[in-house]
Amino acid sequence: MSFSELTEKTRSYRRFQEEKPIHSELLREIIGTAGIAPCASNLQRLRFSIITDEKERRILFSGIGWAGYLTDWAGPEPGKRPSAYIVIHAPEEENFFTGIDVGIAASYIVLSASEAGIGSCMLLNFKKGSVDSVAPAEGYAAKLVIALGYPGETVLLEKNSEKIRYWRDGKGVHHVPKLSLETLVLKG
Repeated sequence: MSFSELTEKTRSYRRFQEEKPIHSELLREIIGTAGIAPCASNLQRLRFSIITDEKERRILFSGIGWAGYLTDWAGPEPGKRPSAYIVIHAPEEENFFTGIDVGIAASYIVLSASEAGIGSCMLLNFKKGSVDSVAPAEGYAAKLVIALGYPGETVLLEKNSEKIRYWRDGKGVHHVPKLSLETLVLKG
């Protein structure tokens, strides 16, 4: 698969095959790709937690806000929830480049997961207390939660759209509009 094909396949999934576990060794390999990603001054400040325990997943799930544009949807129902989460932690003292490093690491994680057939969703809307109760990290703050699981829904790109709001159709297919290349490129 080419990189372009991988990027098209890598979507934000919000429904998964919850009963299908992701092996911990695979999750560690996925995090390993983030560990070799570029980062500011090569400081390698980020740390990661893997959450697969069913009770811990329920606790974490209860503190997550899902799909802001789907205002009438509280998230996936039981059986369609993530089978794993990766939490990205950064040192509590903020650094100008922290958010950039988190974004780069998260990109490596979701692309690596997608290559392995695993769907993902990056989540910024989470309750700190929920994360801290299942993934305490002294001296670190949770910056991003990535939900993972084998996809349990169809996600379609709507290329060359002028819209940005995603939606679900009557068949439950998740549509994701993307701006045209002409709209994105300002010069050149």
